This record gives sequence, structure tokens and C-alpha cells, in this order.
Amino acid sequence: MPSLDQMSEPELIAELHRVAAACERLNQEVARAIERQRFSRDAQEVARAAQDEQAALAAMNRLMDRRRAVEGHLMRVRGQLRPLKQDE
Repeated sequence: MPSLDQMSEPELIAELHRVAAACERLNQEVARAIERQRFSRDAQEVARAAQDEQAALAAMNRLMDRRRAVEGHLMRVRGQLRPLKQDE
């Protein structure tokens, strides 16, 4: 997969959709892990569910960083970002 700098607008849009779908899957994993923690009677299962929740949240955090990067590159490709002005 090319880096974001090398992607065209349609590729960036496709990447944004891919990341959004992955975030939705992770969100569902977090919800299931929370339900397992809440309703399980087995202490080991509750502990595993808490670990699963933390792992899914960490992955979601990385994906959200990726999403912001893709959005920024998409704005740049579309000419919606102004260059930063250096203090003179």
C-alpha cells in the first residue's frame, strides 16, 4: 500500500472508508467486551473481557490517528488547507 503522500483523492477516500469500517468493527468488539464484563459470572472471563476491551480501545486509538492523517491528506489534495505561515 502506498503512503498517504502518494495516494490520489479516490484512494484516500477508499482508505477513509476502510478505516471507518474497521473503527465500527472495533466499536462493536468494545461493546461485546463490556457486556461480557457486566454479565459474566466467571471472574476469569471478566478479566479476559477487560483485556479484550483494552486491546480493542488501543487499536481504535491507532485507527483514529490514521483517520485524522487520511482526512488531513485528503484536505491537502483537495486544496482545502492553507500553508502554515512562518513568523518572520
